[in-house]
Order: sequence, then structure tokens, then C-alpha cells
Amino acid sequence: MYYIHAQEFKKAGNRPFPISPAGLGIATTSVFIDPAISGAVNNRVELKASIGLRFVGVGNIRVLVRIWRAGKEIYYGLESNVFDNNIILNVETVDVAPLGVQNYQLIIENQTPATTAFVAGPLVFSATAYSG
Repeated sequence: MYYIHAQEFKKAGNRPFPISPAGLGIATTSVFIDPAISGAVNNRVELKASIGLRFVGVGNIRVLVRIWRAGKEIYYGLESNVFDNNIILNVETVDVAPLGVQNYQLIIENQTPATTAFVAGPLVFSATAYSG
């Protein structure tokens, strides 16, 4: 068994993200799945994200998180019933990816009218490839 790990950490600041179907790309990460290593065809890529969020507004706030690989959505999750104005949202999923370099993009979208949402930090997005 082998694994390769890549991680992006950003100090997010106070970046608003929109109410729109396009969302906002907030982080990227890449991992290389080496075809020369035996067992690489049976790979799994573990994707993890921790996103510090701040909300301005009242009521049930809904946030959609998406992960894309090679221009295609491979994960989406809706966080709802968020009544706290400051949260850290954690996301974890597993992807079965082809061999070679895989690039992942983390996208977030506010789905609650009359609210403003900010990526306030911390922001961590990682990919770890396992095979064997």
C-alpha cells in the first residue's frame, strides 16, 4: 500500500460568497496517482475540507459545498439548519480517480436569500491517494 498527500491551507480573510448556482471556488488541491506503482489501479482518493464560515442574517442558513474533478462535479452536500453565525464546516468524501494527476476544486454557495455569507477562515482542503 502507498499513499500520496497534498494539502492547501489558506488564510481566508473575510471573503463573501454569492447566492448563485455558480458558487465560489475557494480552494484547489492536486494528487498524482502513479501508474508505475503496482496496485495503483485500485486507488482511492480521500478528500477532506474544513471551512470557517461567518453569516450575517437571520433564520435557517443553507450552504451548498461542491467538489469538482476535471470539470465534473463528484460531490455535493447541503448544510442546513445553521443557526450559529460562526461555524467550521467539515467535509469528507472518497473518490475513485483515474491514474495520473488529479486536480480538485472546492466550491461553496450560499442558498439563503437576505443573508450574506463569508469564508472567514481557517480553510484547509486536502487529497490523499491510497492504493493497494
